[in-house]
Order: sequence, then C-alpha cells, then structure tokens
Amino acid sequence: MDNNRPFDPNETIVEHLQTHIEISPRQPHVVLFIGPDSGKRFKLRPGTMTIGRAPEADITIEDDWASRIHAVIEWADEVIRIKDNGSTNGIYVDYRRVDSAILAQGVPLQIGHSVMKVDFKDDAEIRLEEDLLRNACIDGLTGIFNRQHFMKRAIEEYSYARRNGLPVGLIMIDIDRFKPINDTHGHQMGDFVLNKFASVINQLKRKEDIFARYGGEEFVIIPCGQIRMDDVFGFCERIRHAIEVCEFRFGDTTIRITASFGFHTCKIAKNKKIETQLNAMIKKADQALYNAKENGRNRTEYLL
Repeated sequence: MDNNRPFDPNETIVEHLQTHIEISPRQPHVVLFIGPDSGKRFKLRPGTMTIGRAPEADITIEDDWASRIHAVIEWADEVIRIKDNGSTNGIYVDYRRVDSAILAQGVPLQIGHSVMKVDFKDDAEIRLEEDLLRNACIDGLTGIFNRQHFMKRAIEEYSYARRNGLPVGLIMIDIDRFKPINDTHGHQMGDFVLNKFASVINQLKRKEDIFARYGGEEFVIIPCGQIRMDDVFGFCERIRHAIEVCEFRFGDTTIRITASFGFHTCKIAKNKKIETQLNAMIKKADQALYNAKENGRNRTEYLL
C-alpha cells in the first residue's frame, strides 16, 4: 500500500482514506470499572474464554467473591454470551442474576464484587484511554502512583484485609532537608533527586506493595500481604540504608541524602468505615515520621 500516493480528484475524501490509510478494526474487550482490578482491559478472542480468580483463567480477576473458574464467555457469529460455570455467587447481567445471557455493549456484568462491561475499541482508542488512565493515576515526575490513586488503592487493599482478617500497615517517608537541595543546587537537581529516590525504593519494594508520592518530598507505602511490625521495621531500615549510601549524581554535582520513616500497623475494625480508619492510619504514621525527624532524622520510628 502506497500511503504517499497523491489524492485523485475523482475519489471522494472517504474513499481516499479507506484506500490509503490502515484503520485497525474495533475488537471486543472486557473492561473492569468497579473492583480491585478497575481499569484493566482484556481483549476477547473468537471462541470461548474463562473468567475467574484462578491464575489459569483466561481473564483473571482479583476478587475473593469470584469462583476460581466463575464463568465462560463465548464469542461466535458476532454474538458474545456469558455462561455461569456453577459459581458460588452467580453472575449478574444488567443487575439481574442469570445462568446465561448475551452481553450487549455497555451492559454491566457483575462477578463477585467486580463490575465490568463489553466495549468495542480499536488500537488507537485503547492507547488514548491507557494514556488518560496513566495520567490520572501516575505522578508525572517520579512515575509512581499519585496521591489520589494511592487513596483509592489503599481503600481496596484495606477492604480485602478486613474481609480476610489480615493486619495492615502504612509507611510515611520524607527526604531529610530537601529544601536546601533546591536552594543550593537548583530545582533541576531537586527533581532529579525525587525521581531517583522513587526509583531506589521501587527496586526494593515487593511488586504487590503500593507505593506513591504523597506530596512534595513525602512518599507513602502500603506493604501488602501478611505483615508483622518487625518485618515492616526491617523493610524501612533496608530502604533507609540504601538511600543513605546512594550517590545522587546530576551533571557535575554529586550529593548524598538521607530519609526519615514513620509507620503504623493494625487490624481494620469491622464496625468503622474504611476511609475513617485509613485517615487515622495516615495520621499515626505521619506522627511517627514527625518523631523520627525530632529524634535526629535518618531513622525509623513507629506508633502503636
């Protein structure tokens, strides 16, 4: 195909575009918009695909209320159909429990606590949506989660922990004496320090841990899974030491920095709102961080 071929005056503009520009076809996707995996998109293929919480499912969702292989989605003859696979909690299409149903575009499908829909998009539309989602969730300077997305993920993680009776933790981190870095070496150096600081922590944290820039030079981590106070303290100390020995080299300037850590661990109460308890945890971790600053900086403190 010659995309550079000149426009033929006997062609209409539409005919010219159809002939000389590759337009990717619209394909059906399952898009999750409520639940722990909200924002995820799964491309359907002709034939059958399984959906559930098992790793071997074609579409895996992190939802305790979903069965391992909860349902089967079949795409044939331009029709997309969902069938219950004998699940414990059933499937709901357009908020009605069904054994089998045709999935029309945009109609909500609920499996466990996750709500999704079928959507038809081409590659360009998907890339645009991914860019928009990234911009809404990611801090532009450091490439990690921003504060808004952190709060959303924290509520999801703490809800999961409450259902399963798991302890939770929250770590607040602050770069020591960050303002003099900007004042002495300029804001470009300051931005570089923030970016590399986040990168060092990213390499040390586990994949499942939730890490975000909370604001300015302050960062926050939720360690996920089974946690103990001693483990969280050791984790903070490993990061603190890695930061302390790291060289931050920008142009001809090399500096070293330190950071202070404060954390709190507890179990989520069943009789209080998750948001209220999250705010209380942030306050306690922030107080522990303040204590670390008051006690000399470059140290880890915790609050019971």
